Amino acid sequence: MTTERNRPVCTRATHAPWREILRQRWSGRRDRALVLVAANGVHHVLGPGERGVGTTGDAAAASLFGRYDGAFHVDLEERPATQAVSLATPYGPEAVDVRLLWWAHDPAQVVRTRPTDGWDEVRRDLNRRLHRLAETCEADGQGLSASAMTQHLAASYALDEAGLTYRVTDVQAREEEGELRLGRAGATEAPFAWTADRREEYRFCLEAVRNGPVSLAALWLLRHPEQVSQVLDWSVRNQSLIRQETTWQDEMAGLLGKLSEEERGELSELLRDRLHAVGRRVPKQQDAWTYGGGPDGVADGRTL
Repeated sequence: MTTERNRPVCTRATHAPWREILRQRWSGRRDRALVLVAANGVHHVLGPGERGVGTTGDAAAASLFGRYDGAFHVDLEERPATQAVSLATPYGPEAVDVRLLWWAHDPAQVVRTRPTDGWDEVRRDLNRRLHRLAETCEADGQGLSASAMTQHLAASYALDEAGLTYRVTDVQAREEEGELRLGRAGATEAPFAWTADRREEYRFCLEAVRNGPVSLAALWLLRHPEQVSQVLDWSVRNQSLIRQETTWQDEMAGLLGKLSEEERGELSELLRDRLHAVGRRVPKQQDAWTYGGGPDGVADGRTL
């Protein structure tokens, strides 16, 4: 939960009421209003750069010579703020930032309530609406998402009791902890925040699973070195699983070992001829690998 500008929305004026009226009319400022509180409790509002004065009720307009108990400045500028939210997803909580703008739409009501920081009222109302939206989505069998928040909270919401208004402008992903958590805890499978670091860990675990049982056993041993005897027992009991994880060379070696003597001889001759064709030297053998099957390794006048 953050606000971009930490300044009070309502402050007491430092000069006499008549001087504040003149300053307000002549300043031309459009970012604040002057609120005058009369002795009878009536609140007079002097808008930005206006000569006309608004009042509450049927009371007469403010006067330079009126009796006022106080004068207040109310900031009218839009203020950006951010509410951190954690959304429950099948992959764990997804951290997002709900970005919004809020401002004072009723300066007289702001002076009546005199909030220390109007953001507190805005935040409480926003959180109530977010919780209600999460319950509605859950009742419909859907989880609350960033797109749902953007769609359902796009309108402006007026807090008449506080004189403030706000509207959600955007919902963006975030990488930090400490959010408002929405949704049931049981709705998520993984007990961690779905951040960039967690995504990297997920990819690592995914690769380990793809590499098979041996990779997982090694990963387990890395995390639990005190269980080396259990990992060894598992390896002995599951030799079939381990042997299945072979390279192409291992598979070829196993296939050659299953050939008969005649098949190995034929394959040796084919390999020898191919090596000669590419100009490779063939090792000498006395009882095999001969051209034409000549005695003592002699073939066509050549000895291999």
